[in-house]
This record gives sequence, structure tokens and C-alpha cells, in this order.
Amino acid sequence: MSLRIRLVEPRPAGHNVYDRALLPRLGLPLMGAMLASAGHDVRAYCEVLAPVDLEDLLGSDLVGISSTTATAPAAYRLADLLGEAGVPVVLGGPHVSFCADEALAHAPYVVRGEGEATLCELAVALASGRALDAVAGLSYRDGGGETHHNAGRQRCTQAAFEALPIPDLSLVVGHEAMTTKPLMTQWGCPFDCEFCSVTAMFSRAVRHRRTDQVLAELAGLDADRVFFYDDNFVVNKLRATQLMRAMRDAGLTPSWYAQVRADAAQRSVAHPEVDHEFLGLMRDAGCDMVMVGIEATTDAGLAGIGKKLRVTSVESAVAGFHEHGIAVHGMFVAGLDTDTAASAEATASFARRLGIDTFQLMVETPLPGTRLWGRTAEQDRLLSADWSLYDGHHVVMRPAQMTPLELQVGVLDAMRRFYSWPSILASGTAGVLHHLPDVAAALSRPALLRRLPAVARAAAARRFDDVVPLLDGTLPARLRQRLGRALWVPALRLYARRQLEVWMAQDRSREHLALLAAATAATR
Repeated sequence: MSLRIRLVEPRPAGHNVYDRALLPRLGLPLMGAMLASAGHDVRAYCEVLAPVDLEDLLGSDLVGISSTTATAPAAYRLADLLGEAGVPVVLGGPHVSFCADEALAHAPYVVRGEGEATLCELAVALASGRALDAVAGLSYRDGGGETHHNAGRQRCTQAAFEALPIPDLSLVVGHEAMTTKPLMTQWGCPFDCEFCSVTAMFSRAVRHRRTDQVLAELAGLDADRVFFYDDNFVVNKLRATQLMRAMRDAGLTPSWYAQVRADAAQRSVAHPEVDHEFLGLMRDAGCDMVMVGIEATTDAGLAGIGKKLRVTSVESAVAGFHEHGIAVHGMFVAGLDTDTAASAEATASFARRLGIDTFQLMVETPLPGTRLWGRTAEQDRLLSADWSLYDGHHVVMRPAQMTPLELQVGVLDAMRRFYSWPSILASGTAGVLHHLPDVAAALSRPALLRRLPAVARAAAARRFDDVVPLLDGTLPARLRQRLGRALWVPALRLYARRQLEVWMAQDRSREHLALLAAATAATR
């Protein structure tokens, strides 16, 4: 018996810096592919791409909702609504994996951990009327309301990981809106940073796709831009080298971005000098930008979170990436126990000194399942029980060496200073000068010249969403791509500045600042 199954990824509350990143996480497209191959009628919704069709959900035999901690309240609200209408709901994702009892108050089924096989077995059990007690990794409420937590499921093995199908993005409503396509080549991370839930969810055992599998998936995406979802793209340097050589040799070199550690730029731990051959290969394979998890700007701060990295490695890595034409998105954390009220601005100054292209400063956030969560809960430092605030933008725990308000305001001020108008203009000037022949070729085209006044008016009115449609069709694809490389850093900086302004303007942000101010005043 086949089931009508709908899968949902809720969007975070309010406005945040990822609102324009039209990328679904790959868990639901992967599970959707597995369920569809078993004969079920499957469709998936990712709310950042398209709104959920509630009528479609209400006519389903099973609705699966995947959530992070920040989207848990939205997931619970939808589960409550569907439950009241008699639609069975299963919750999954990193948050409910560590808060199963909480989640069972909103849905009869919860999938814990790596849930692909668990969800498929649940669908089989529901379709056939079999007992649920043999479904590993499942928590559920029986007909009498009693809670059961089945034994955990064994981690996916290397062989089982290779056997997983390619995630089917076509199952996601609105997938046509994606201008960048996601691809994941591995699960797990061998490191164990205190604040990261990746190892708790996927373990420190890294499982990876074969090179031929990645090439097949990459070819099927037919994308101009790809984001590798791997938490650490260069876990195994030999494997990464083989993959990128194969991409280059096969001509599968879209513009791509990936998350890496700074030490990926080194030859090895024993030889910390920059590995120019490796970075050159990255560029030849299409890498335009790396997202580097730098986190802290002092050796003490890095050691405190278990990063196993030194600041000198970060400095040489950023210089090495830039030398090979690869932009760097620096990801930092504010509010570490070694931080003071001056640390946020010092972090922004560090990023400016290194010439980091785009800058992300997130508030240290204790997520369930992490060592940081356990430690801050024991120390009674949690400030809020509102999961929607656990998104890295809001201060939700009391920092060690400053007030919560000082931390929140410090982060916002540091971000605003980094994304100042002078910095945007400077990066734009540098991009134009570096790609002057391409800019000159573009400006010589009559179609573009005719639209420049309209582009200027839109930019002056800060209607930046109108600029790209105005430029579409005025330039050949290849020239448009080269011009994009000249201007994308200032465009990203402009986007970040705008997102900050919108974030500050929303009521929930002002309310949170007022809450932190009251909490600070109460402790004085």
C-alpha cells in the first residue's frame, strides 16, 4: 500500500541573513527520493522557496516536518494544526533528535538522528499496520498516549552511505527558483567544536560519496552555481584532491562555494606552509569562495572551543586563498567565555586587516545536543526558552565577561562597521580595476547603456532587487558571468548591509533588545 506523504521544512521566524539563500536542506529531498522509489506519492515544501499548501497537507496520510532549533516553534505549530485535523505527523531533524519528549507533545512520531531509514521503515509500518516497536531510531506515542523511545539506529555505514540515492530536488515545490544548487558529498566531522551539533547528529565518523557518484550528481544538477553542503569540504585532502581533479578533467566546473577549515590551505599539520598546488586546483575546479569557520581571533579563544587551530594558520590561509583568486567568507563567533565587550569590534578589525571579503559574526548559541548546551544549562546561564531565538542572531545565554546587551549591541555595531558604505565602495572599485577589460566590454554594449539610467535610479532608490532583472538579457552569458565576478563582493556586502537594516527594523529585534536591556538592569 502506498501512502500520500508530504514533507515540510519550515522557515525561521522573522527576518534573518539567510532569507535570500534559496536553498533547501538536503534531508527531505533525499528521504523523498527513497520514499518515492518505494512507491509512495511524495512532495516536499521548503518555505524559503514556496509557501506550504495546507490543503495538500490536510489530504495526506503522513506529513514529515524537519526542524532545526530555531524552526522548532514553527514545526510544532504546524504539527498541532495537522494533528487537530487528524493528520499523522512525524517530526525529525537535529532539534527533536535531542528533545524527543518535547516534540512528542506535538506529534505522535519523532525520528531521531540520521533518519532516512527510520522514516522509510515508519512508512512501511503505517502502510501495513505493523507494530512500531521494531523501528530503530523512532520515538512514538501509542494509542493510550504512552511514550516509547525505541533503541537508537546505528550510524549509516560507508557502504550504506554510498547506496543512498541522489536527493531529488524536483520533489521540492518551487525548486525552479534556486539559482544556486546544493550538493553534499559527506556526512560527519572528525572535529568536536563545543558549540557545534554536527558531531552529535552525524558523529565524528566521516562517510563520503565516491568521486563517480559526486560527478554524476553534479552533472545532473546542470547548475551554474553550486554550494557544497558538507560541514567541512576538505576532511580528507587526498579525497578532495581526487574529486577536484576529476571535476576539472570532466569539465564539470561550475562556480562553487564550500565550507572549509583554515588549515585546509596548509600542506599538512607537520608542514603548515600554504599548499599552493592544492589551492590552485580548487580554483581550476571552479571554487570562487570558501566559507572559513574561523570562530575566534585569539589562540586562547580557539583553544577554549576545541577548535585545534592557531591564528597564524588563519592569517596564512586567507592570504593563500586570495593569492589564488578565491574569495573568503569569514565566519566568527561572538560571546565566547574569553570575549569581552571590546571583542566584537576587535573581530571585525581582524577581518578587515586580513582582507576578508565577507564577514559573518554570529552570537554563540547553545543548541541541544552540544557540549555547550550542557555546560551553560548547568551554569544557569540560559536567558530564554523561546527556541525561535536560537538562530545565532540573538543573545540567549549570559556571556562570561560582559552583559547580554553589550554582546548584542557589540555584534550589531561590528557588523555595521564592516559593511559600511566606504567598505562597499572600496570593494567595488577594487573589483572594477581588477576586471577592467570585462567592465569596459560590458559598458560598450548599447543594450546595457540604454538601461544604465534605470539601473542608477533603482540603486539610488535602494530597490536593489530590481537591478538584476534590468540587467538580464543585456549581456552574453559568458560576459555576464565575468562581470559578476568583478562585482559580486561589493554586491554581497551591499546585501549584508541591507539585511542588517531590515533585521534591526523588525519588531521582534527591538523587543529582544528591550528584553536584554531589562535583564541587564535587573542584575545591577
